[in-house]
Amino acid sequence: MKKIVPDPPLAGCQTTQHSIGHCSEHDDIFCVAPGIGAEDAPTHVAMLLKCANITCTQAIELGQDPSLGFMQCTQQSVELAYGLINALLDGVTLNAPQ
Repeated sequence: MKKIVPDPPLAGCQTTQHSIGHCSEHDDIFCVAPGIGAEDAPTHVAMLLKCANITCTQAIELGQDPSLGFMQCTQQSVELAYGLINALLDGVTLNAPQ
């Protein structure tokens, strides 16, 4: 029997274990946990970007030249990524089956 409503494109898609925080002197000790659903991962990304944006804002307020330009560039990149992931989450919410 053919399904009337297809599965969402990311149904069943999950993260794999992925090392982060690489150090040339030690083995990696941090990693992304396997099994985080594709629907949940963007929510975590948004929270991390929000924290990064707050940190950048505080660094800019306390920063001095010449590093201030680098911090502002970093903040702009974080804000753009934060906006993109929030727009994606809003779109997923609006298009979710009721």
